[in-house]
Amino acid sequence: MLSVGLFFIANILFCLAYIVRDMAWLRAITILAALSTLPYFYFQSTPLYGAMSWQIAFIAINAINLTILLLQRRPIKLTQEEEWLHKTTFSLLKPRRMRRLLQQAEPHEIQPGEALIEQGEELRALIILLSGSASVKVNGIERATLSPGDFAGEMSFITGRLTSADVIANEPVRYLIWPSSVLERLYQRDPEMKNAIQSIIGFDMASKLAR
Repeated sequence: MLSVGLFFIANILFCLAYIVRDMAWLRAITILAALSTLPYFYFQSTPLYGAMSWQIAFIAINAINLTILLLQRRPIKLTQEEEWLHKTTFSLLKPRRMRRLLQQAEPHEIQPGEALIEQGEELRALIILLSGSASVKVNGIERATLSPGDFAGEMSFITGRLTSADVIANEPVRYLIWPSSVLERLYQRDPEMKNAIQSIIGFDMASKLAR
């Protein structure tokens, strides 16, 4: 009987749904499996309307969540600056996740000679340069130069220790800053973001050492 065959296929699909790891495929297969059970329940000697109602409810719930998931995965159009940041610094993050991070940042600008970071301060924020350059000075002696796409004070941010150098703007500098409290709230909503940010900072420090 066709309805029995479909019910058998439905159970195979349910098993397959438990195997796949991608949430979109899991929901799509579950919807197909639930649809395949409806003829079996309907063509019983007494139609099982209760079971059919529950299956329709499961289908609706999974269809709504699948739609939301697919909308979240739509490609997004990055601005020129966002594309540059993704290419130079945040390549480990998917564009949508990177934009979510950037939306939490506070933009700032300083003029030549002004301090972005002062030696010996407690830096409870993550900072990245967007434009301009800055000198890293220890006791007045220049040790390195930061360029657009570089983090500033990342060692102090990671370790919680006082900053070991001044960072002075050589020209007008635009930068983004994420207070630790903002990042912690972001990490709570998106735990994978923390590992990604730590890896990105690690790559940044390695790049500076190579330079």
